[in-house]
Amino acid sequence: MKFKKTLLSSIAASLLAMSASAAMAAEVKEGTVINAANIDQLSEDTFEGHKIKDLLTEKIEWRIRTSGLELPLVHSQKVEMDAKWIARSQANVGNAKINPATRQVEGWTGGAPFPNVDDKDPAAAEKIIWNWYYGNPRGDVMNVPNVAYVMIDGDSGIERIQNWKFIRYTMNGRLTGDSASDGDGTELSRTLFFATAPRDIKGLGTFSIRHDSDKMEDIWAYIRAVRRTRRLSGGAWMDPIGGTDQLSDDIEIFNANPSWYKGYKLIGKRHILASAHGKHSAWKKGADDQKAEFPTLDLDNAPYWNFSKDNYEPREVYVIEATTPDEHPYSKKILYVDTQYPRIHIGEAYDKKGEFWKMFQVHSYPGTGEDGFRDVRTTSGVTIDFKRNHATVFFPDTDTWSTNTAGMDADDVSLSSLRKGAR
Repeated sequence: MKFKKTLLSSIAASLLAMSASAAMAAEVKEGTVINAANIDQLSEDTFEGHKIKDLLTEKIEWRIRTSGLELPLVHSQKVEMDAKWIARSQANVGNAKINPATRQVEGWTGGAPFPNVDDKDPAAAEKIIWNWYYGNPRGDVMNVPNVAYVMIDGDSGIERIQNWKFIRYTMNGRLTGDSASDGDGTELSRTLFFATAPRDIKGLGTFSIRHDSDKMEDIWAYIRAVRRTRRLSGGAWMDPIGGTDQLSDDIEIFNANPSWYKGYKLIGKRHILASAHGKHSAWKKGADDQKAEFPTLDLDNAPYWNFSKDNYEPREVYVIEATTPDEHPYSKKILYVDTQYPRIHIGEAYDKKGEFWKMFQVHSYPGTGEDGFRDVRTTSGVTIDFKRNHATVFFPDTDTWSTNTAGMDADDVSLSSLRKGAR
């Protein structure tokens, strides 16, 4: 009897504690800012029904607690995809397949090749990555004439600001025009990326052709010293982008043909806080000082690279572990991919010892192209190298960004265009 009374008392105490905990928990309001001072207090509270502690990845929570990252909360919004993109994606159902021998997708004509991924499918993670690779809703022409690259030292702040031009022209899987392909069908896209300022790096850049196969990219670089272009090795996709903390593979967090990686594992699904409707005016050109020029950055406090003044909303994501090839500087990447549409919000990179090395964030917002196409655009992003205590932050100029630019064709994104732009 004594044991039974003790057991009943224990159960009653547990229920009372759970009841008290539930009573203390609350739904936090939009506009609440999660920071080091209140993270423990808010941990059990909810936002849109999700516990605050469950919305924070391990590395994001670590940054909040140790390096001053703050997350202002906003309510989540649906991201509307373009009707052409949806129709082409649905047309892939039953047609697009991964060839197990080549690890390439066959039967794809545009949009996301696998719009209805089954979590239990052994190839689910790989299909999600192919959806990102082929289905990134950026339009047939992604024309960003001005991107600010901001180099930040974690102790001293902004070191240098560079300006770059970026254009990516889709060759295969086009959603506009009379044909899904521009050319002979062997090219997937062409990319032009070169510096426009300051003077000492002006002209530095690359032109690359991405093939619609497992063939390595063809890449040419402009060499300012001799005013000539030279072809780079096929492994350049793993190389650092000069003067930054990024590899070419880190552009938009993952920038490789999926078959170049060894494999993928779907760790699971969860909700995280991400910036899917970031502030459009993250770069105010011509402002009086750097704080006003980059208003979403916390430039008052070290390490100076925190996007502590942007919008963060709950997003459901797939968590995917991507294993790199042996020659890659990283051993793996962890990718947080939106389940609603192909977008990677956060990434983590680990070194060859399996130790945490870099973190990537991309903040985005829905946009509209010149022809009315609904795209998704980057408003800001960062690659943080925690070993160097250094970061590269980038801000596309949203005022001059153009999607599906009228009159632009493949000849405008070519080796001659690199030479002309660089000079």
